[in-house]
Amino acid sequence: MRRKPGLAGEPAPAYPVETLRHWYVTPFGGFSPELGLFQVGINREAIEKNTSLDPELDRVRVTVIGRVRRPFLFDRFFEVVPLDERHPDALRRSPMGEAVFPEGDLVLRPLESPHTGDDVVLSNVASARLGLLDSQTFARIIQELFRSHRDSDPENS
Repeated sequence: MRRKPGLAGEPAPAYPVETLRHWYVTPFGGFSPELGLFQVGINREAIEKNTSLDPELDRVRVTVIGRVRRPFLFDRFFEVVPLDERHPDALRRSPMGEAVFPEGDLVLRPLESPHTGDDVVLSNVASARLGLLDSQTFARIIQELFRSHRDSDPENS
């Protein structure tokens, strides 16, 4: 994977690493009170150098490797927060591009919360594939898929 060079003598962030198109793997750096629920923080420089994520538009599906994955329709999507000097606590936990979760994540999934160093997958596939579909359009597509499947299989309706 190509990376933009950093300043001389300054290590460039090593993470996230794109393993498949729009799938990024990065270690978990810890929890921070500076992030809100359904936000994931990553060092701003790491986002710019190692990903094609646009924090203004993209939302990512977050999976901790080795933990239970929810079905796609029940999953939550996280806002990507570029960490810089405005988030000193969270930035401290993401020096090389590690993922930082909000402290509230411990409440949402107490048994499934990651430990520092666990690998995390940030998937931008849905955001990239669906583009700028608004939620009402997406809901109509899902309803039509369910309706057409139900009509073609009357035994299970």
